[in-house]
Amino acid sequence: MSKLKVGVSKAVITPPIGVKLAGYAHRIQRSVGILDDLYARALVLSNNERTIAIVICDLLWLSRSIVKDIKRRIRKDTGIPEESVLIACTHTHYGPDLTQACESYIEYLKAQIVGVVYSATRNMKPASIGFAKDICYAGANRRNPKSPYGPYYLYSWPEGPIDPEVVVALIKDDNGNNICSLVNYACHPVTLGPNELGISKDYPKYVIDLLESTLGGMSIFINGCCGNINPRWIWDKPEMENPPRRKFPEELEERLKESKRIGIMIGASALKALETITNFQSNIEISSANATIELPVRKDLPERILSWMKPHPLRDHINEILNGKKSITTEVQALRIGDSIIVGLPGEIFVEYQLELKRKAGFKTMFISELANDNIYYVPTTKAYEEGGYEPTVAIVAPEAGSILIMKALELIQELKGK
Repeated sequence: MSKLKVGVSKAVITPPIGVKLAGYAHRIQRSVGILDDLYARALVLSNNERTIAIVICDLLWLSRSIVKDIKRRIRKDTGIPEESVLIACTHTHYGPDLTQACESYIEYLKAQIVGVVYSATRNMKPASIGFAKDICYAGANRRNPKSPYGPYYLYSWPEGPIDPEVVVALIKDDNGNNICSLVNYACHPVTLGPNELGISKDYPKYVIDLLESTLGGMSIFINGCCGNINPRWIWDKPEMENPPRRKFPEELEERLKESKRIGIMIGASALKALETITNFQSNIEISSANATIELPVRKDLPERILSWMKPHPLRDHINEILNGKKSITTEVQALRIGDSIIVGLPGEIFVEYQLELKRKAGFKTMFISELANDNIYYVPTTKAYEEGGYEPTVAIVAPEAGSILIMKALELIQELKGK
C-alpha cells in the first residue's frame, strides 16, 4: 500500500441570472440576482493502487443521464473509472432548474465538473487524513403531526427522528498545511424560504466560509439523508399547543440571518470536531464499489399528482409509471478511505435509513450522501407511506424501495471490508 496523495479543485457553476430556480414546484418566477456563487468542488484521493474522486455541486440534483455523461468524460480525461467517481449535490433550493436551463448552460456545467476533477488530478501531493465527529441540533424532523399546514406536515417536530452527527475529515500535506476538510450533516437547504429569487448555496455557504477562513484549504459540504429533515426554524413554534403558521420575513437581510445561524451552528460543530483530530494516517486503503439496481415503483400514484407536477423534473418518470412501468434503474455506491466509508444514495432519503445504515455498517465514522449519481425523488419509510403527508404523497418509488437501497449499500460495504 503506497502513501496517500490528494488533489483538490473548485469551479464556479453559477447559471445566468434569469434562469428558473429549482426546489419549489409553485415558485414559477425566474431568478433576479445572485446572492452567492454556486460551485463544483472536487477531491481526488489515490494510493497508487486505486484512485477515487468525490465531486459535490451546489445544485438541487443531477439526473442519472447527466451524471453518466460526466463520468464518461472524467474517465476519458483522467483515467478514473466511472465506478470510482461519486457526484452528488448539496440540494440547495436556490440553484437552476436543469429541466428548463438552456443547453449551453448544461454543457458548461458538465465541462466545469469534468474540469475540476481533471484539475485536482494535476495538483496531487502527499497527504494524510484523519476523521472525527460531533453533535449538532440545527436540523429538525419536519413531519409534525400538529402542523398548521394540514395533512402535509412540513413543520418542525422536536420529538421526531434526526441524525445529529456532524461527521468530518481533515486532510493535511506533509508540511502540516490543511488541504481539505469534509463535513457531512443532514438538513434541507431551504432557509431562505419558497419565495426567494436569488441564486445561493443557502446555509452550506456559511459552513464552508467558517471552515475555510479558520483552517485554510478547501472545504466540502456533503448533505446527508435529509428527505424529512428541515432547519430547526427560529420561526417555528412547535412547543405551542396550536403552532402558528411559519412566516418568512420579507426583508432578505432577516432571512439571511437565519441561513447564517444554521450554517454557523453546523460549521462550529464541524470545526470543534476537526480540531480534535490528532491521528492522521497516510498509508490507507482506498477502494470503491457500486451496483446498478432496480427499485419498484408505486402502483397507486394518483393522476392528480401528475397534473399537479406537470412542470416537475420527474414528470417523465411519472408518465412512465402511469403507463405501466414497473421499476426505476438507479445506482448505489460506496467508497472506502482508510477506516471510514462514504455511501452515495440516489434521491431524497428519509433520515431513518441513514440511522439504520450507520447502526449496521460497523464504521466509527461514516459519510452518507443523498442525491448521489441520480435523483429518484423522495424515499420515505414504510411507516410514512401509512401516515401520508407531503413526501409519500409525491414519492414515485414503492414503500419497500428504501429497505432495498439500504440492503444493497450494506452489501457494498461488506465487499469493501473484504478488499
